[in-house]
Amino acid sequence: MKFMKNKRAISPVVAIMLMFVLTMAAIGISLVYMVPSINGFKDKTYNNSNNLYFVSLDDTIQDLVNSPPPGDRQFYFNQDIGELFFDSSWLVLFLLKDVTGAQNALLFQENITRIVQRSTAVTDYDIGEHRYIVGPQSQDYMFLNGSSTLYNEIALINATRSVYDSNYLDLALYYRYVLSTHYTTEGVTEIYNLDIINLKLSLNESSRDRSNAQFITMQLNYLGTEKQELEEVSFMNDIYSEVRILHGAGFFQYEYPLYYPANPAFISHLIRINIINMLVSVTLT
Repeated sequence: MKFMKNKRAISPVVAIMLMFVLTMAAIGISLVYMVPSINGFKDKTYNNSNNLYFVSLDDTIQDLVNSPPPGDRQFYFNQDIGELFFDSSWLVLFLLKDVTGAQNALLFQENITRIVQRSTAVTDYDIGEHRYIVGPQSQDYMFLNGSSTLYNEIALINATRSVYDSNYLDLALYYRYVLSTHYTTEGVTEIYNLDIINLKLSLNESSRDRSNAQFITMQLNYLGTEKQELEEVSFMNDIYSEVRILHGAGFFQYEYPLYYPANPAFISHLIRINIINMLVSVTLT
């Protein structure tokens, strides 16, 4: 008995198999191009949502400190992924430098407290990328007696995908130091009264340092202000100041230059320095 091959019977099967293979290939090619876009869109949407939360948090804190102390506010934070914590690894330095190089002084050094939300929504950011959400990267110059624009918004909100820990994106809120100078004279002495104003955040000891919960309540309490008379600095030559912020990795950014000319019509020259802290306590629950 002979079996006859029927080519017509085979061709529909081959056609179906080819259609299946082509369909799967098309789906595979589409996924190769679509999945990164989908992940990028998802991460961008999540990051934009967190940005709005941080902008609203800043508005809440600003509204709180513009009211008479003591005062309190509650802020509700919703995070799907990541953790919220306080970071105090950054340092701020205030330096005075003589234009001749003969006199240099470190007047104070403090830690900056940042509220940080760390997430794995990194697709929208390149490794090492840094973006400011609110506030410019550098401040305007502040001249004597308000002769120029004093300063921009003191709040800084920025997002950074670290080079060293590239799987995470840190969105941080912290506050710049505001410098205010008033010029007076007393007899043969010219005096620059310098106030260094800081909105100082502190984490309540009863709080958890880190929170992975999706829904977080932040209790904000304005405790008032404290003033510290730092010291008097005498100088003979023109002098200028600078504030340096040292990041956790030790890099610094230069902010707030102030220039103090030594008027030759006066025998002595002084800078009287005060630090004024606006104290805000934060409790995470």
